[in-house]
Amino acid sequence: MRMAIFLQKNPNKTIYRQIYDYYRTEILKGNIKEGTKLPSIRQLASELHVSKNTVNEAFQQLLSEGYIESKQKKGYWAVKLEGYVQKEEPAAFMQMQKKEEAPYHIDFQYGDIDLAHFPTKIWKKYLAESVDSFEKEIMLYGEKQGYYPLRKEIAHYLYESRGIHCHPEQVIIAAGTQTIIKLIVSLFSIRLQVAMEDPGYDGVRHVFEKEGCKLTPISIDMLKGHCMEDLENSRCHLAYITPSHQFPLGGIMPIQKRLFLLKWAEKQNAFIIEDDYDSEFRYEGAPIPSLKGLDTLERVIYVGTFSKSFLPAARVSYMVLPKSLLDIYHDSPKESQQASPIMQSALAKFLENGDFSRHLRKMRKVYEEKRRILVESIDQYMGKQVKIIGEKAGLHLLLLIEGKNPDLLREQAKANKIKVYEADDYYWSFSCETKEKPLLLGFGGLEKGELEEGIRLLAESWFGNR
Repeated sequence: MRMAIFLQKNPNKTIYRQIYDYYRTEILKGNIKEGTKLPSIRQLASELHVSKNTVNEAFQQLLSEGYIESKQKKGYWAVKLEGYVQKEEPAAFMQMQKKEEAPYHIDFQYGDIDLAHFPTKIWKKYLAESVDSFEKEIMLYGEKQGYYPLRKEIAHYLYESRGIHCHPEQVIIAAGTQTIIKLIVSLFSIRLQVAMEDPGYDGVRHVFEKEGCKLTPISIDMLKGHCMEDLENSRCHLAYITPSHQFPLGGIMPIQKRLFLLKWAEKQNAFIIEDDYDSEFRYEGAPIPSLKGLDTLERVIYVGTFSKSFLPAARVSYMVLPKSLLDIYHDSPKESQQASPIMQSALAKFLENGDFSRHLRKMRKVYEEKRRILVESIDQYMGKQVKIIGEKAGLHLLLLIEGKNPDLLREQAKANKIKVYEADDYYWSFSCETKEKPLLLGFGGLEKGELEEGIRLLAESWFGNR
């Protein structure tokens, strides 16, 4: 076996003693198991850059004290220590692990997807084809802007599904939306003032803060939506918006406010980041065009992801840059492509052959049925005691229970082994601290029976309803 032993120049502790102490401690802790063969004296001396005599002296001490045994011409092995009970980190670590294990039967986790309907065989086929092709571009680090065939397919998909006219050259691929946001910030040489929804996606907010941006809240009312006066009164260079399904409140921005946004960007010489994170799943009304589809002045940076529509583990997100920012992007230093080139290649095949469109059509029906069961269960078991918010699109909805403490509701749910989530983390400005904060229920990863059972148990926990 090879072990990482770090020797120090210590006048109070010889090298042989450091080697001896290391092996003695690891054997006592159980990290070196009974019957484990130690490295040869020659090998260990070479790796540690010490003399063979020094290693031999350490091993002889371990041997004389019974921690290891010698087999003639075969080397040294760790022995079983009869009667010794390890009481240190491993036991404490296991105890800590048990405490961290979620004791939940039903978890309304936002962001989970339905894996039972995932096209596993088709996806494995495309992954295998990509690996078998042994294409140089996907076997190395990959194109920094992203695999061109995938960028081409994304451009085609956006034209058909979101009414966006763009060239593959404008499409940039990265590993996750937060990486995309970091890339966008890097395109501006000034310290950005960013208008951001409040409440809004905390992952993106943390990126802006880490990158040194100054944030201005755009307050959002559950009924009236975005407060455009907040935006108009700001001096921001950039605005981050989720117009197709506001996160987390779930509202859909009407066309009047979309046009207002575009006029604001033109007037302020600003840009808008449109995060279209789950626009594929809309359950009521006619499709609403994307903000980018209305953008005739190239002021919208469109951001999309395959995490909700396909597979979170793929870690493939993308943006469409306005042409005015494309030259800046090409002239700026770039990090290596972090989204797997092999994954990008397989995803390009998945889109090109129509499998992604078929998968989306199927999943819309699956999620619409789950959403119907969830809403009907809430009506059946909770009735007018709660208010449902944002259920017309996406993979989550919110429950507003007036006069009830969200922390207490969450603890009551936990007593029945049901996990729900507070929307509190998504409120971030001082002005929002006193607002009613709903609970967030994700339904994408739960089975139909779990949805009804979960709501029944929540109603029992919160209202005593049976």
